[in-house]
Amino acid sequence: MAGRRLIVLEELRVILSADSTAERMLRAVAAHLATGGDYCIADMVDRDGTLRRLEIAHADPSRRERLRVAAEHTRFEPEGRVSTLLRTGGAEVVGRLTRAGAARASDLALLQGETAGSYMAAAVVVSGAPMAVLTIVACQVGRQFDNDELGFLRVIAEWTGLGLENALRREQQSSRDTVPPLSAFRTKEPVTGRARIVRSR
Repeated sequence: MAGRRLIVLEELRVILSADSTAERMLRAVAAHLATGGDYCIADMVDRDGTLRRLEIAHADPSRRERLRVAAEHTRFEPEGRVSTLLRTGGAEVVGRLTRAGAARASDLALLQGETAGSYMAAAVVVSGAPMAVLTIVACQVGRQFDNDELGFLRVIAEWTGLGLENALRREQQSSRDTVPPLSAFRTKEPVTGRARIVRSR
C-alpha cells in the first residue's frame, strides 16, 4: 500500500508542476485519481463565485462523453455535501451511503445503473480559502472507504491546493504580461495641460 501511494504522489507531482491552467490541472488530478472502478469528481469555484462541476473521471474511456454531459447537468444543493465542504474546508468519508444520507449527496448521480455505495471527499484550499472539492466514489458492492484512505486523500488535496495556487499565479502573471508596457506608447508632440497619448506606429 505504501509503495502504491508513493507512486501516486510521484505521478501527482508531475501533474502539479506542469505549466497548466488551474482548471486543466484539476481535471488532470481527477483523471489520475480515477483508478479501477472508482470515479473521481472535481468541483471548482470560479472567479465569479459560481460552483461548477469540472470533471467526473473514470478509468473506462468509453464513459467519457456520457460523464461529461452528466457533469454539465449537475445541480448543487445549498446544504449539500459539496457546499458544506467548501464552507468548512474539511473532509469526510462515508463508508456506506444509506438511503437517508443520499439526499445530502444528491449530486452523486452518475450514469444510469451506477449507484454510489461509498465515497470520500476533501476540500482543496488555495491561499487559505477552499476553492475546490475532490470526491472519490465507489460503486462496487463491498467497496468501502475508510479513515486511512481519507487521510491519504487529504494529503492529495493539500498538494493539489499548492499546485493550483502556483497555476493561478502564472495565469495572473500572464494576464499582466499581455498589457503593453508604457514604453509602447509615446506622445508625438510636446503637450501642455492634459496629455494626449498616441499609440506609436
